Amino acid sequence: MENLYYKPSGKAPALAFIGSLVLGTVGAIVLAIVYIALQWFIPIIYFNVFITLGFGAGIFYVLNFCFKQWKLRNKGIAILITLLIAILGFYAQWALFVSLMYNAEGTMGGDTWVKSSFNLEGFKAFFLHPSFIWEAMQGLNEVGTFTLKKSPVSGGMLWAVWAIEMGIILITPIIMAFRGITIYPFSEKDEAWMNKRILPGRLKFVADKDAVVSSLGNHDFAYVYDHLSDEEEHFSFATAELYESETDDHQYLTIYNHQFTEKKGKMEEKKDEVIEFLRINRNSL
Repeated sequence: MENLYYKPSGKAPALAFIGSLVLGTVGAIVLAIVYIALQWFIPIIYFNVFITLGFGAGIFYVLNFCFKQWKLRNKGIAILITLLIAILGFYAQWALFVSLMYNAEGTMGGDTWVKSSFNLEGFKAFFLHPSFIWEAMQGLNEVGTFTLKKSPVSGGMLWAVWAIEMGIILITPIIMAFRGITIYPFSEKDEAWMNKRILPGRLKFVADKDAVVSSLGNHDFAYVYDHLSDEEEHFSFATAELYESETDDHQYLTIYNHQFTEKKGKMEEKKDEVIEFLRINRNSL
């Protein structure tokens, strides 16, 4: 059976490309400001890990909004834009950080955290001159930018921390972009993203994916209508959701397996996507 699953058209409107770069740039700079502000006022290295993850995730959400708004259906282009904006965000936060450190007062080695104030001209000077940032990074690395157990972290350990930070900021949005809006069903006929509809009832746990796909692919939808009894407790079952639009010739079905297991006296749910965007004819369900 050909065309069994949804496949994006790969279309990348010029407005989606340009608009995402422009709005993504603005968003990345705003997020960089928030990121540095949080790090500056909450100088706890363990907490900063979550802040860094949030920075990377924030870049993804800004761009995912852009991709959805301007109807980008090309995952490769989405990942490329995400990488470019993530690099820009990483660069912007360094430009801001070194400009603040340039005007800082205080000590890194004792109980006093450095004090500084934002200077737009200083930020612009560093932002427009990468060599200034690199020189500042080398100088900061010698003295340290934060303390651990009241001792400044510098040298090789600080380079390692910065490398991990860079990895988190760049990799987090890219990983998320692989499962972003661009993989979801889009109706080329209606020129709109399809609406998601949750199908009612709990279905039998999918033990044989190929058999279920074969039946559904042959327009046999008995499985979807064969609901489990609501009067019984089920620890293994499946649920389904459907993507559809007003006039498109096809719908797309996704099925999840759910399993409940007991761990340390508590029930934990494991949810797995077993069938994703299976193509069926319009009004099949």
